[in-house]
Amino acid sequence: MQESKNLDRTTSTTEAVARRRRISFPSLAAIRFREVNILLALIVLCLFFYWRNPIFITPLNRAIIFRWVAVFALLGIGGTLVIITGGIDLSPGSMVALTNMLVAWLMVDAGLGMALSIALVLLFSAVVGLWHGLFVTKLNIPPFIITLGTLMWARGLASYMKKGWIIAGVPEPFLFIGQGEIAKIPVQFIILMIVAVIVMFILNFTVLGHHIYAVGGNIEAARLSGVDVDRVRIWCYVASSLITGLTGIIIASRLGEGNPAVGGAYELWAIAATVIGGTSLSGAEGSVQGVIIGAALMGVIVNGMVLAQVSVYLQDVVLGLILVIAVTYDLLRRGAGR
Repeated sequence: MQESKNLDRTTSTTEAVARRRRISFPSLAAIRFREVNILLALIVLCLFFYWRNPIFITPLNRAIIFRWVAVFALLGIGGTLVIITGGIDLSPGSMVALTNMLVAWLMVDAGLGMALSIALVLLFSAVVGLWHGLFVTKLNIPPFIITLGTLMWARGLASYMKKGWIIAGVPEPFLFIGQGEIAKIPVQFIILMIVAVIVMFILNFTVLGHHIYAVGGNIEAARLSGVDVDRVRIWCYVASSLITGLTGIIIASRLGEGNPAVGGAYELWAIAATVIGGTSLSGAEGSVQGVIIGAALMGVIVNGMVLAQVSVYLQDVVLGLILVIAVTYDLLRRGAGR
């Protein structure tokens, strides 16, 4: 009898989490209060940087911002899926370095076609995500440890592939992914929008999405209510790694080469974008639209500092301060809500 009561209680807890996540898509109702604040801050910053330097609003500079946002919003979306479940992925930066080298190597050195090379890199990325998920769920290895290991071996392998040299000579059609535009909009930003719509739909309108939030809210309650917790967490790690692989492909196309030096601190920028956009590092809270707004805010700040000729070292200082402030705000907000 007591077990039945516990099951009913945990089931209603899971359903409550799911109900809180049902939003009207696409509409302004999907943007929560905190996201509105970040959006307003973004608008104010855009006006400020435009007032300081009219170059900020030129088509060329807008394209630069769009491309910056596309990269880190993609990484942030993948990371958010993992963070919502209460995990963490520290490998995106190194995986971007490895996958951008791998796709170039497959096309240039191995002589494979563009489509097959992209498919193989995405498959490899998914396998790495599966590796993370299995270690976390089946062997109970902390996500921090297994993804930190990938951060190290992926970076090393990216450099080892060509002894630290780049891989040039990728096919001309491949450049369209990272350098092309459709109706003045960078292709990689369009890719971001497609991925965002897909992930938003999954999180807000599918059973899997409700289970992702439920796992992050209370993993044991979710397990007792019938959620296949391991499968949900594995799926999130695979999706995160898959999106990271896609980002690596975009970077290779944008640069027109495979470069083992790219991806430095990308995971920190991605985490910062997710936290600024409202994703809680404690799990069970986060949204795709919040990540995009957070990445856009950071992109505008970085671009504005570049136009103002602020030292790149000071840019890192600003990033660190923004991240600390965002995490502190999140912890204070959650503590006040208890």
